Amino acid sequence: MYICLEEYFFMDRVLTLCANLGSAFEDDGIESQWLEEFEKVVLKADPDVAAIHFQEIGGKEYKMCMPKVKKFVRKLRDLSCFSHFDRVRGFFDIDFDTEEEFTALGNIYLFHSRAEPVFLWDFETNTFRGVEGDYVFFEDLRLDKQHQKEKFPTEFYPDVTWSRKGLLHTKWKLFGSHIFNLVNIHLFHDDDNLTALESPSVYCAYRKKALECAIQSVNRTLTDLQEPVIFYGDFNFRLDFSAVMRHIVSSDHQAEFLRSPSGKLFDKIVYRPTTEDTAEPTVTVERRRFYVADATLFTLDYKELLQYNNELSSFEELLELPINFQPSYPFSEKLHEGTKYMDKRCPAWCDRIVMNNSALRIVKKSPGGCTYDMMAKEKCVGDHKPIYLIFTIESRKQGSGTHQQFVSYHWLLLGVVCAIILSGIAAKYL
Repeated sequence: MYICLEEYFFMDRVLTLCANLGSAFEDDGIESQWLEEFEKVVLKADPDVAAIHFQEIGGKEYKMCMPKVKKFVRKLRDLSCFSHFDRVRGFFDIDFDTEEEFTALGNIYLFHSRAEPVFLWDFETNTFRGVEGDYVFFEDLRLDKQHQKEKFPTEFYPDVTWSRKGLLHTKWKLFGSHIFNLVNIHLFHDDDNLTALESPSVYCAYRKKALECAIQSVNRTLTDLQEPVIFYGDFNFRLDFSAVMRHIVSSDHQAEFLRSPSGKLFDKIVYRPTTEDTAEPTVTVERRRFYVADATLFTLDYKELLQYNNELSSFEELLELPINFQPSYPFSEKLHEGTKYMDKRCPAWCDRIVMNNSALRIVKKSPGGCTYDMMAKEKCVGDHKPIYLIFTIESRKQGSGTHQQFVSYHWLLLGVVCAIILSGIAAKYL
């Protein structure tokens, strides 16, 4: 008996993650805890491909902390969970001396030895090139043509004179024929809580303009507009702040507007219940501070806030899996306060993974389902909690001669066993 299977199927696991790393470079304890929590995610996923996208590498004090980036990358590469990964490509923008180009973005891609040949797009020759060995670009990033980096113009964010916001795009052919455009992105933040109370927020408009620019930039490089595209990063998306305030502060509260010492501007709003003469504030909003007496709304009851999570709705072409985790920012940077938010900004889902319809179809077809979640829910890993996506791709492949023989032998063996069992049954009853 000889049975030859011309085709067979593989299940290829993909782990993708985005993380604003700013805090990790300023505190060795946070860095160590970050790597520990990250390794747990890798072990859980058991991926064939790990695609990691970082923002704010080097941290806020990047000129002083940038030398730590190479050490961090080596520590990540040396994690035991990656011991069987034999191909690596990394792209880290650490050259802060070129201010007009510096984005502080970093991408690293790791491939398991069991993974099929991997190909990376060359944006200069418009061809895929095979990936072998272990190489990470740092100072020589501008010499490489297998990535596309872009910094957003300063006029997109007129409130500041300089920023590191931009994108870093790579394009891959994986698992035989699956093409993925993976884009690391960092958009503009809310600089002033009082300004953010305006609806719509001016900061929302800044982010919208930058994301439109990013989509156009990526689309220009596509050979087919139906190619899957996934954006990872710190989008800095915020909740509709004025709507959140109406949600928190009921009609029995009174707002007190406090002026700055100059008396020209309001710089604090305090909300107190009118039912008690000496009541403590329920909410306090300052330009750089947001205090809420009861944070349960942002932790246990966070799903009530999803109705105010509207910034992505401006982009019909960008889709996202359901959010089943609390806001990813701004968590405490104290090691013993892994679940506490800082009194800095209104918590929001800043860190996201969004994609076009072609990519979403692939992710949703994942055999056994997919996972979209937040890393280190109980541990401090900085002010941003990383967000990850795990999915599986079912690939149909042509059988090799060796594989055909392997399958044929086992079918033959199974046939012999079945024949022996049936002959025993026949001898007993006939």
